[in-house]
Order: sequence, then C-alpha cells, then structure tokens
Amino acid sequence: MTELLGSKYADQHSMDNFFCMNTGLLILFCLLQAADVYTTLTVLKQGGRELNPVLAKLFAKFDPLAVMVGIKLVGVWALWWVDMWMLTLAACVVYAYVVNRNYWEIKK
Repeated sequence: MTELLGSKYADQHSMDNFFCMNTGLLILFCLLQAADVYTTLTVLKQGGRELNPVLAKLFAKFDPLAVMVGIKLVGVWALWWVDMWMLTLAACVVYAYVVNRNYWEIKK
C-alpha cells in the first residue's frame, strides 16, 4: 500500500514540476512577445521593414501594433491550450532569435 501511495505522490510531484516548467516558459514567451512588439515597432519607425511576408501585407492594411497584439494573443493562448513544454520552449528559442535580430537591426 505504501508503494502505491508513493507512486501516486511521485506522479503528482512530476505533474507539478511539469506545470511549473510550462508556466515559467509561458511567462518567458509572453516577455519575448512584448520584446518582439517593441523591437519590431522600433525597427519600422527607423525605416526598416517586416521580413515576414504575411505580416508585411497585414501591416500595409492595418495598424502594425494591432496586428501584432492580436497575433501574439492567439499564439500565447495556443501554447497555453496545447500545454506542451517542449513546444513552448521551441517557440521561446525562435522568438529569442527574432528579438535578438531586431535588437541588432536597431543598433545599426
């Protein structure tokens, strides 16, 4: 009986760690999204252009801030709903690269 309870506790403990890891990554992803919005708008104000062709077309028709906020909210919701920490980690890596690239574009 003790072994069974120990196993159940271990499973719950690993689920708690999983939840904390994905929550932490979602927070990081949200921060990266905010940084992406800020750096992208700064690059655009400096005369740069959006490299993503879909976003570039949307930016031509609609306010870039509104487009980015809407897309970012959908992205955050999707990662929260799917609840896969490896996918959230991959998205964080991609956006860390995007923000870094935007930062160096600003510094030119």
